[in-house]
Amino acid sequence: MLDFLKKDKIDSNKSSYGMWYDTWRRLRRNRAAVVGLIMVTIFLLVAIFAPLLAPYDPAEINLAAILQPPSSQYWLGTDYYGRDLLSRIIYGSRISISVGVIVQLVSISIGTLMGSLAGYYGGKVDMIIMRLVDIVMSFPSLLLTIAIMVALGPGLYNVFLALGAVWWTKTARIMRSEFIRHRKKEYVEAARALGNNDFVIMYKHILPNCLAPLIITFTMGVASAIMAEASLSFLGLGAQEPTPSWGSIINNGLQYLRTKPWYSLFPGLAIAYTVLGFNLFGDGLRDALDPKMKNN
Repeated sequence: MLDFLKKDKIDSNKSSYGMWYDTWRRLRRNRAAVVGLIMVTIFLLVAIFAPLLAPYDPAEINLAAILQPPSSQYWLGTDYYGRDLLSRIIYGSRISISVGVIVQLVSISIGTLMGSLAGYYGGKVDMIIMRLVDIVMSFPSLLLTIAIMVALGPGLYNVFLALGAVWWTKTARIMRSEFIRHRKKEYVEAARALGNNDFVIMYKHILPNCLAPLIITFTMGVASAIMAEASLSFLGLGAQEPTPSWGSIINNGLQYLRTKPWYSLFPGLAIAYTVLGFNLFGDGLRDALDPKMKNN
């Protein structure tokens, strides 16, 4: 009996390894996805090694170098406090990746909990949760986020809470459909027949089979969270000075847009680069994890 269980566990590990290997094989055949992965990797490396890559302290004020154009000393120019824009953009990548990851973790955690309850139990539980989802989704997400930020006050931590409280609905709907699809399958009935309680069945047996859409949702959502944080910082509701944020740098450069366009151009390009990278990688990952492509 023990030998059988060990063999079954080994076969399961091989199957899991084979699934992820096949996913990687399909992903690397997608050139756009590989380009996106390289772009995301560069972005992450810049954020991790920001202290080593930034030529200056991003908060260092130099009144003798106010609004300097790009040069050999200041590659991307300086802002109206004489701070090096390249250093502030490099450090701003840390703000962007922290917002993207934390917001997605918060929203996916809430959405997974609510969606799993709605999909597994159905009935009144499903109706109540889905009506709550409908109420939240009836408001434009950015306007609802701004309203929450106005109530909480500006600040980076409040951005995490506001975006997480608004964006969980998409994950909830995805997880609801996944749990509805899985709850009547044979392995769930077998787990129930063995005496497992609902919590074990939901999060030990069903949830691992729903990881693919969660991974895709997380990857695609990071880009949206970065855009949302930049929008909030642009409006003065996100990261506050002297914290370097791409959105606030763009906002500060608006009054110099005609005379010194590089002030807002470079942080805008940083946002475009990051969002494009995550979108390319997310699209490729979605295709690689699609079961319909297993035989391709």
